[in-house]
Amino acid sequence: MSELKGNNRFSCRLVSKTVITDGQWHRVGLVLDGAGRTLYVDGAMVAQDTQNKVTAAYGGLHIGGGKDLAAGTFWSGLIDDVRIYNRIVKP
Repeated sequence: MSELKGNNRFSCRLVSKTVITDGQWHRVGLVLDGAGRTLYVDGAMVAQDTQNKVTAAYGGLHIGGGKDLAAGTFWSGLIDDVRIYNRIVKP
């Protein structure tokens, strides 16, 4: 899931129905291309929308936790090798 979205009334979360419970490492990626958002797990697209005009964020970047860092919103597992790019990256 990503809550990175525009600031208009039609903005919404990007949510995947993919559930990962196998105890293995997985590659998760979020792509913003100016016309939409695409969420990938292990190179496969798992969610996509046409959310355009995603605005700049001025709050914190919380990877593995909800936007308010409330109890019950934390990732249960390990997170490793986080990277953020402002260019196209090919595996």
